[in-house]
Amino acid sequence: MNMMTTIERRHGDVRMDAIRAEFGAVIAERILEAEAADFLWEARVRERYLGQHFNIICDEEDASQDISRIAFLSLFDGDWYAGIGLVNGEGAAVDLLWKQQCESFFEAESALVCAR
Repeated sequence: MNMMTTIERRHGDVRMDAIRAEFGAVIAERILEAEAADFLWEARVRERYLGQHFNIICDEEDASQDISRIAFLSLFDGDWYAGIGLVNGEGAAVDLLWKQQCESFFEAESALVCAR
């Protein structure tokens, strides 16, 4: 395991450990489920632009937003994930469209390459 992976693994573990300590394991898991887009996006180690996202059912305010579809690979709480999310023009996660928990970095990287 290289140094960068070790540091990132510690950061994700520490973040989840703090949430578990404050709220308990059951509530922490619910928080993770509800905020998965933010947690996984912030823990990303790779990303790939998939194109612009256009919401065909929206009002004028939503239509003016710059939203991109991004495939990403994340290391969070000791687990690897591949996912696809929507990210706004300021680089913040808006929504999580798909995620897959993976056994290893190589499995996650393979899922990232195949993500469309």
